[in-house]
Amino acid sequence: MLLFSDYLHELLEKKGLTVSALARISGVERTTLSKTLAGQRVLPYDALNHLVYHLKLTPGEEKRFRNYYDAQFEQEGRRRSRELVGRAFADLTNLDFFPPAFEEVRLLMTLAQYAGERSVFAGTTNVQPLLRMALTEELSRADAQLLMTVPPSDTFLRGELLQRCLSGRMRAEIIQIIALDASGAAADINLHNLEYFCSMLPLCLLSRRSYHPYYYYSDRLSDHFAEPFPYFVVTHSCVICLSEDSTRAMLLRAPDQISGFQRHFFSLLSRCYSLIQYTADPVEVLASYDAMTDASGFYMIMDQPCFGRFYDASCIREYLRRDLPFYAQLERAAQQRFGRLRTVEQFYTLFSLRGLQRFLDTGMLDDFPEAFVRPFPPEQRQRLLTALTEQIRTGGVQGRLLEPGVFPDYLSMVTSAHGGVGFFTTENFPLQDGFCSIHVQEPNLCRAFHHWLVHLPDGSETLTAKETVETMEKLLQRGVSAP
Repeated sequence: MLLFSDYLHELLEKKGLTVSALARISGVERTTLSKTLAGQRVLPYDALNHLVYHLKLTPGEEKRFRNYYDAQFEQEGRRRSRELVGRAFADLTNLDFFPPAFEEVRLLMTLAQYAGERSVFAGTTNVQPLLRMALTEELSRADAQLLMTVPPSDTFLRGELLQRCLSGRMRAEIIQIIALDASGAAADINLHNLEYFCSMLPLCLLSRRSYHPYYYYSDRLSDHFAEPFPYFVVTHSCVICLSEDSTRAMLLRAPDQISGFQRHFFSLLSRCYSLIQYTADPVEVLASYDAMTDASGFYMIMDQPCFGRFYDASCIREYLRRDLPFYAQLERAAQQRFGRLRTVEQFYTLFSLRGLQRFLDTGMLDDFPEAFVRPFPPEQRQRLLTALTEQIRTGGVQGRLLEPGVFPDYLSMVTSAHGGVGFFTTENFPLQDGFCSIHVQEPNLCRAFHHWLVHLPDGSETLTAKETVETMEKLLQRGVSAP
């Protein structure tokens, strides 16, 4: 993230001004500006408005200017947590869903032939083939199962599993135990845990609900450095114990060793908490949304805006398909959820121009497919857009247009100020058989994602409220036509 002094330098160059010239026209002392630019002092708050006016900043530049100023007083950990979350979503935005161009179709030798008499392997050129062979042999079984405790720094095994998910060859149940760091103050966001979870999120989304992470808290994570092989992967035919940095491994193949590690793993599992909960049931999805709607606020980011604040009871009954076998349950859940959205004090909806345009063109909702909800006709789309635009203008809704690449178009996320975060794959999700919601309740992780979302309206990743309203008004002037 840019420092405030760096951004001020950037603005001076862009506007073609020297420090002396800015001091002369703004009335801010030259010495004060020089020390601010050198990072030697904090610019007085009452000088901000003078600089905004005399630098002739656009709304977007002013927002960034004030955001960088405020960041000087923020805890470094919270700022870094936002960067981690933002980077994770940027990576998901660029995720390539196409199957690999080529793949290994057969092993040239069995695991037993590769290992021979060896039990200890050193170096990534030896450890990685060992892991790949064990994984390939296990996935050839109808009852494939992986029991794992792997290093947080591991990228190889996670990458192998992701590639198999994308190619459709992942049909194993994967159970992983994770040690979350319990150190630090409870109010602080633990960056170690957040970075670990962000690295796991793609596998949660792509595994078609076959990846099940569990966690426990530990304040002795550094103790692992004293153990030669603190992590392990268990298959039906072997155990591979791994070093902290995954550069050394120990292979165990005796039946009593395998069964011993299996018992040990499930003993550990009985003392762990489930990190995520999946559901593909539309009634449960609505219930998950509702559970994360606080009495004081609703916080959502998705490619399309959330119009839920403007759905009345008759609208729900009119567009929800009545031929659904679970219509009664879905209608009750929808009435409860949208009834609450009409009354919450804070309402955040962050969305993209492309998603908004898609709704206006088709009338279809990304988060509820046409099989459940009929497309809205042009006049209803116009009404919803008009209502949302007015609420953003008056401040009743914190609605912002996202810059491209900030959030993936196939995902929605709802957070809660009091704990809980939900990720929901939408109609744009390329792996439709993986369509689901992922609910997380670990408090520290939830705090990090909520903190990121509520700071978006004031950051450089969104347009300002004024710019958002102006864009929406232009769309309204064009009108909504039938497809």
